[in-house]
Amino acid sequence: MTKKELRGIMKRQLNALPKERFSEEGALAAKRLADTRLWKSYGRVLIYLPMPDELDTRALLDIAFSENKDVYSPKVESDTSMRFFRVTRDEGSWVKGAFDIMEPAGREEDVFKPEEGAALVISPGLAFDRSGNRMGRGKGFYDRFYEKLFAISPDSACCALCLSCQIVDFVPTEEFDRKVNAICTKDEFIPIS
Repeated sequence: MTKKELRGIMKRQLNALPKERFSEEGALAAKRLADTRLWKSYGRVLIYLPMPDELDTRALLDIAFSENKDVYSPKVESDTSMRFFRVTRDEGSWVKGAFDIMEPAGREEDVFKPEEGAALVISPGLAFDRSGNRMGRGKGFYDRFYEKLFAISPDSACCALCLSCQIVDFVPTEEFDRKVNAICTKDEFIPIS
């Protein structure tokens, strides 16, 4: 199966699900992830805000804020790039951005700097396999970000937060695709060796 074919299948499956499932399972997956050694190992976390067909991360944001972690979220800045900016609970640090998703206001002094230490990236995607392969939406935002991040901060890690139905037998990959270090659903935490 090609990436294009798998993307089409996953988008149809996710769009057919009731919207409340994304928030309900997001809260359960967040709780499961917060109990792991991986989560507890990082003081800096990079957390996406969801599109309508992505697992809701608001519960994970709340956990990160309550644990006084440094929290960063992505801001799409062009067709090919995004940067992460520090965010707080304050609604003034958020604006409606690209793809109709809430984004950080994006003050330059709040930009994430990999050279300041390792971070855990909560990775969105359409499909994942148990070998850690990830298939995104095809724009390459995260693949380009990971390339820069791990060149500077190799002790960082990525964890996919997803629905159980997003774990498939096989995700086709290309040379630039980066594996995630773990996958977390409401039902299980899967460390990738």
